[in-house]
Amino acid sequence: MKYRRLGRSGLMVSELTLGTMNFGGPTDEATSLLMIDKAVDCGINFLDCANVYAEGRSEKILGKALKRNGKRHEVLMTSKAFLPTSERPNDRGNNRHNLINSCIKSLKRLQTDYIDIFFLHRTDWNTPQEETLSALNYMVDRGYIRYIACSTHPAWRTVEALHIADRKGYPKFVCEQPPYNLLDRRIENEIVPMCQEYDLGIITWSPLAQGVLAGRYRTADDLPINSRATQKSIYAERITDVGIKIARRVRDWAKEKDLSPTALSVSWIIHQPAITSVIIGPCSPEHLDDLVASQDIHLSPENLAWFDTLVPPGTFVSDHFNSAGWQRPA
Repeated sequence: MKYRRLGRSGLMVSELTLGTMNFGGPTDEATSLLMIDKAVDCGINFLDCANVYAEGRSEKILGKALKRNGKRHEVLMTSKAFLPTSERPNDRGNNRHNLINSCIKSLKRLQTDYIDIFFLHRTDWNTPQEETLSALNYMVDRGYIRYIACSTHPAWRTVEALHIADRKGYPKFVCEQPPYNLLDRRIENEIVPMCQEYDLGIITWSPLAQGVLAGRYRTADDLPINSRATQKSIYAERITDVGIKIARRVRDWAKEKDLSPTALSVSWIIHQPAITSVIIGPCSPEHLDDLVASQDIHLSPENLAWFDTLVPPGTFVSDHFNSAGWQRPA
């Protein structure tokens, strides 16, 4: 496993991050525990979670796994807050009330005294960033969390938060977690340059474009039973016939090179400038093995240029920002 520095933090994180969104549904607990052990054993030291994954079950499984294998202090664990966790109006957003309460509940589910990196799951247009950063500062001071970060934030909003932190003496974000894959390359326009300028790490999600690059879908109207696209409308919107057509070309190219298209798609991201780590979300141990194999793939400049002919830099054919509300398709 290779490691890269996480922004200004100085932390060294594996190029692959184990995403836990599937743990506790659709992946059962026993399989989830097995994959966590296997990922850590192969050198993955960054484990990504959130308070809303499987309604909290993902956090419980992750906490149970690390308590059982005794490797809590060998890894970096994340969690997030922002999305609604109940019908109550204040159990959502980046207000002080929700962030602190969410963090305390996450600590209990994770069976840990601290969360290494605590993410704002999305930006909150209803709460001043001064209040949000003050709450994060409170939690850092009390040892609940060690570093703070943001996910799927517009570049200007992240920069605003960095300036507020400078002015107030609050901790600064150490990384951003945006969607990024061959079918949606828009972070290359503003988010990547911003992170390079301000020395922020980039931890990317949805490397397989929600399964499209893994060949999961035949057409945008023919959604496999139990696929993620059948669960929510925002997931279904990301499946496009253009994206599926491009995925077939990637699959054919991978076959010529005797490579897995899933490993190839993850490797493509690892080869991109400024990327720190790629979140992989395996559903089975075999899927995990396939994704870890991405580390062994070398792509030449000529190879990377071929991918650019499929989806030019900075463009998209599948909208993976549709859960954010601020990145509007042209």
